[in-house]
Amino acid sequence: MRIWALVLAFLVLVVVSKSYAAETLTVAYRDHKGLHQVTVKGDHKESYRFSHGDKHIKLATLNWSPYISRSICKHGWVFQSTVALLHSMGYGASISYYPWARAMAVVESGKADVLFPEYFIEPEAPSDVFRGTRRLDHLSLSKSFGWGPIAFLARSDFDSSAFDGKLSSLVNERIGVVRGYQNTPDFDRMMDRGDFAIVSAVDDLTNVELLLNNRVNYIVGDPEVVFSEVRGSSKSTQEKQRILSKLTVVDPILRMNALFYAVSKRSEYNDVLLFELNQAIESFKEFGTFEEIKYQVQRSCSKSSGSDMPLQGGVGNS
Repeated sequence: MRIWALVLAFLVLVVVSKSYAAETLTVAYRDHKGLHQVTVKGDHKESYRFSHGDKHIKLATLNWSPYISRSICKHGWVFQSTVALLHSMGYGASISYYPWARAMAVVESGKADVLFPEYFIEPEAPSDVFRGTRRLDHLSLSKSFGWGPIAFLARSDFDSSAFDGKLSSLVNERIGVVRGYQNTPDFDRMMDRGDFAIVSAVDDLTNVELLLNNRVNYIVGDPEVVFSEVRGSSKSTQEKQRILSKLTVVDPILRMNALFYAVSKRSEYNDVLLFELNQAIESFKEFGTFEEIKYQVQRSCSKSSGSDMPLQGGVGNS
């Protein structure tokens, strides 16, 4: 009986692995050269690649719906835009999904070339990978290609009126953050200084669990990501509704955060890649390519799901 159970488990793993490997995505975009289609294939359950030109780079990202995630329709507009952007530059690429702390580590150490999507990195922000150094000792930020809100979230039955819009009003407060995330410059400076009682989580969904289990009174993040991660989780529909009913966004939001690509200074392409990325980003903004990709993803995914998906975040000039 035990042998049959092991055989069955092995067959399930084989079937799942093959289904991931067989996943194929088509990315369509239009620029000043015309209409293009790019075929992206899943190497395995966490990595996707396409070939184009002589240069091939590695990118590290995270599951961060609704912007990008391997579990959402077309992997989200940030995934689609990134493939289109690199293809327009004449690059092929491998895009791998990791927990965020791991994604940072592989790029800062030069095992991958680009980290995305990244928030603005303050000049003095410390590296969690190489102690005693700054993140910008290892990374260079591109021009921005989009934006999203960042805010505190609290339990719906918690009195959050202590927050008056000034971070100083929450000194010594218990706050949950996702390990390795940049938040806002002011919040991160105060966090690094020890002004808050910080509890770290591996991802946004775990951060929500910290909040609902009363380990913290606030969590900080993009509300769209938090709600999307709950909806996309493996929890029952009833449990998802219960969790969402217990979450509230605290006003005012902290700010709108721009989105960037972070290029590893250990990449063999380094300065050339950063220069070409910035050129391509400006070209896509000028031609409205980011906006069109986002619209087409939203339109296509709304039809396939039979529901009206709201546009999330923003693109273009940030």
